Amino acid sequence: MKKKIFAMLLVGMALMMTGCGNAIPDMTEEQLQEVGEYTAMLLLSHDVNYRSRLVDVETLPKPESGDEISATPTPIPVETPAPENVGMDPTEDTPVIDLTGGQNGGVQETLSLEEVLGLPEQLALSYTGYEIADSYPQSASAGEYFIAEAGEGNQLLVLHFALQNLGEGTESVYISGQSLVIKVSVNGDTSNCLATFLKNDLLYFQGSVNPGESKETVILVEYEAQTLKDVASVEINAKNGEKSTTIRLE
Repeated sequence: MKKKIFAMLLVGMALMMTGCGNAIPDMTEEQLQEVGEYTAMLLLSHDVNYRSRLVDVETLPKPESGDEISATPTPIPVETPAPENVGMDPTEDTPVIDLTGGQNGGVQETLSLEEVLGLPEQLALSYTGYEIADSYPQSASAGEYFIAEAGEGNQLLVLHFALQNLGEGTESVYISGQSLVIKVSVNGDTSNCLATFLKNDLLYFQGSVNPGESKETVILVEYEAQTLKDVASVEINAKNGEKSTTIRLE
């Protein structure tokens, strides 16, 4: 049926062009194909049995408000697991180092008593023992001008040190005048050292030490007599400016 309508249409077009006195122009195969396609579309548009696949969006039913679909899907949040501890877990066996260094502003170093006192490297200081007395020296010679005596109800704790020159040259020692503070703890009871005019007082020692020579020096502390009846422990704490050390003697 469609082919018959198409043939009739072509014949009609030819007759119209002939009636107008115009000759049918020569057309190429491509032009003839285009004319045929156009004519076919024109015939289909008048065919009641033909339905176009193009749909007018205005004729589509609109979705209800609750059925609207979002153009952009909502992303599902992904839960990121917490990272495991990277550092070392604190335990009782973990050493803790104080990096503040107190007034030193750095890592605290273990200093010797010689270093805190500022003694030359060739001089060595060794603890030789202690004695408890009411006065020092107990047997004053004619050449002794100064004697340290304990107050009423107190006694003196005399700590003895040997200052020895291990070098090959004479060394001069001048400790007095430094900002030196020495404290002594007996059984946990701390007291400041006494300042005396004794020649061999370590806090104010001045003099020369020859090679191989050893000189006796002392530190004096005054305590109540009851405290010195049973001496279980003795510690000395020396501080000189930013340098300090604590040494257990007994």
